[in-house]
Amino acid sequence: MKMRTGLSMLEIMIGVFIFAIAFIPLFRVVQYGGKSTVKINNYSKVARLAQRLIEECKHVPFKIYLKDYQEMNSGDTFVVNQNYYPQTLAAINEFNEELKSLTVEAELTVKKLPDNRISEVWINVNATWKEGDGTTEGDNKRQLRLGNAIRNPDCYM
Repeated sequence: MKMRTGLSMLEIMIGVFIFAIAFIPLFRVVQYGGKSTVKINNYSKVARLAQRLIEECKHVPFKIYLKDYQEMNSGDTFVVNQNYYPQTLAAINEFNEELKSLTVEAELTVKKLPDNRISEVWINVNATWKEGDGTTEGDNKRQLRLGNAIRNPDCYM
C-alpha cells in the first residue's frame, strides 16, 4: 500500500475554517479600536474648542464686561455675546460641518461684591454632539462641560 503525502481538500477547508473563526474576534477589536479613536478625537476637539472659547473671552477687556453686564444681579446667568469669541465661533461652525450635530452653548455668570461691583465673570461652556457612527442613537448625546472665571483686576488690588 502506498503512503500518501500532502493534505486533502477537506483537511485544507477545515484548517481555513478554524483559522477564520480564530481571527474574527481580532477583526472586531481592530474595528472597535478605530471607532474609539474617532470618538476620542471628537471629544478632544470639542474640549479644545470649549477651552479656546473661554480663552478668547478672557482676552476681552474687563471694561466691556462691566459695560455689558453691570445691570445683572450676582448669580444671574446670561448667554455670552458671540462678538466675544468670533474666531472660535468660526472654528465651531467649521467642525459642525464635519460632525453635523454639535451644539455649543456659552453662558456667563457674574459675581458681585457687596458694593455692587462685578468681581468675577464665570464663563461656562456646554457642548453636546452625536457620533456619526450611530452609537449615540435617540436622545443619547456626548456632552462636555467646561468653565472658568475671569477676575476683575480692579477689585483685587
